[in-house]
Formats: sequence, C-alpha cells, structure tokens
Amino acid sequence: MSDGKDSFIPVNDGPSGPGQIRLTKTTKITTLSGAGLSAESGIPTFRGTDGMWHNEELMKIATPHGFLANPQRSWEFYNERRGNMAKCDPNPAHFALAAMESAGYDIVNVTQNIDGLLAVAGCKEILELHGSVWSIKCSNPACSSKPYENRDVPIVDIPLKCDVCGAVERPNVVFFEEMLDPSIVAKADVRTKETDVFLIIGTSGIVYPAAGFAQIAKAFGAYVIELNLEPTPLSMISDETITGPCGETLPKLLSTLTGGEVRL
Repeated sequence: MSDGKDSFIPVNDGPSGPGQIRLTKTTKITTLSGAGLSAESGIPTFRGTDGMWHNEELMKIATPHGFLANPQRSWEFYNERRGNMAKCDPNPAHFALAAMESAGYDIVNVTQNIDGLLAVAGCKEILELHGSVWSIKCSNPACSSKPYENRDVPIVDIPLKCDVCGAVERPNVVFFEEMLDPSIVAKADVRTKETDVFLIIGTSGIVYPAAGFAQIAKAFGAYVIELNLEPTPLSMISDETITGPCGETLPKLLSTLTGGEVRL
C-alpha cells in the first residue's frame, strides 16, 4: 500500500459524504464491480425466469459437463447472450472509470461482469474474474492454444473446433461448478492488499470470493466507498455508502474526488 500522506488527501471539514478525500496521481485505486455497473446499459440478466432458458435448465447448458454433453445447444445459448450484449453500450459509469485511467490515475478494475463494456469504454487495466463472453478458448485443458477474442454476432459455425488439437472450443467464461482462474484471483488479491482507495460498484457483496476483496482491502487499510442502489452487507465495512444508479453517482463521485479534473 502507498504512503497515505501521498496517496490521497484527507478532507476533515464538513459532514461525512462524498469528497472526504482527494485523490492524487499516486493513489492506488481499485474497483470491484458487478451487475449494477452495467444495469443502465441494459445488459440482460443471466438466469432469466426461474433459471430457465427456452424451457431448459441452465445447469444443463452452462456447466462443464453440460457443455461437453451438448456443445451445440450451449453455444446457441451463448450466441443469444452475445447478440443481446452486442446491442448494449457503455454507460456514464464505464466512461467515468475510463476517464480516470486516461487522466493518469492508477486505477485497476476488478469485475464480475462478462459483458466487456469496461474495455469498450476505454479501460485497459481490467481483471475479469468471470471471464468474457467475447473471448473463446479450447475446452481441452491440456491444449497449448491461447484464448482469443471473437466479436462475431452470431458465430455461424458452432460449435467451434480448436485449430491446435481439434477439441471443441467454448466461451472463455466461468461456468457453474467451475473455479475462478487462480492467476486472475491472485492478481486481484495482490492489488487489493496494496490499494489505497477501494470502490465497490454495483455488487451486493454476497458472492465469494469476489465479496471478500472489499474486506481484504479494508483490513489492509484502504478507504472503502460503496456505490449501490441500496445498502448491502458491505455497507458495514465501508467508509462511505452512496446510494443511487451508478451511472449517476460514480461520475459525480470521481469528479469530486479528483477536484473536478475527471468529469463527463
């Protein structure tokens, strides 16, 4: 963690609320975002009604064994998801985070979202805990091929086959019953422990291990700010909780914390 004297400037006068600190270019800022970040972009929910998709249980489509049992059907599901997400654009919250990075602030975005909207908005320092729907990888864990980006909508020749080993390819997302990528989790853990200001954006703080990062940040001395539609279990450890749509609250907060340098 950075030296607090240089990483941000405390503001002690006035009531508690947004703006009680000022960020500097040496501040290590880390965000943890969930579905609430992309809600105003119109990203459809994952599960749908009662966890069903076209009268099929998602556990038969979005699990490792379900995918391998019927990769065609699983790809049809993800093709539809990709098509829906392709219609959505970043909202002001995404652009505000990208503006922070462009202005030279040290910010890393840890996200549970697979929609890729942070990258579309212009963010480069992103750790995607659950992968990306726009990335494809081989289903054979022993294969030497690397994940690659594919933004075709729809992907016509499904299921895709690996050019290296011939196995079926799959979306590079975390299925049900799968562990998160340990290398990404490790990077997020290291960053969280050294961060100065930790922003919780649009996530309820229920699903682990992602929810644990906020607690780790707090334990290591970070200033924690939560932005959600309503208070969550993480509100208890937050130095500030700001309620409202992220597309409205986050740009205002970042403008305040940077003394107006970052604004939309």
